[in-house]
Amino acid sequence: MFQRILQEGHQVGNHTYNHLKGWDTNDEVYIDNVTQCQELTQTDLFRPPYAKATKSQLKKLYKNYRVVMWDIMSGDFDQKLSPEKCLENVLPNIQNGSIIIFHDNIKAIPRVEYALPRTIEFLLANQYQIVRLE
Repeated sequence: MFQRILQEGHQVGNHTYNHLKGWDTNDEVYIDNVTQCQELTQTDLFRPPYAKATKSQLKKLYKNYRVVMWDIMSGDFDQKLSPEKCLENVLPNIQNGSIIIFHDNIKAIPRVEYALPRTIEFLLANQYQIVRLE
């Protein structure tokens, strides 16, 4: 699956191997977990899970990675959230340069299947370009 994602031109980033929350994790354990993920991803992009990394962790990560945050969280992981509300979390907040977070896990699928295609349609209809981070 991972190879197919790459072959289809998608970009991947490091997100730790075990989705660790940096604020709750010892620096050495956190960086080792990033390194373990890096063996698979081979990318210079890193997005901290939960946007939680300590200053000391980030200082170490900045040496080898471009740390990427986001400005729009869809909330698709919240099973109490309706698909419509998920979309509503995204569309009014879009601006040039936005980075929008959607998840690819089983919990998020009902909201992603609804909100992501509509988000893409909105972006294209409003002449936004969807680009890879380079």
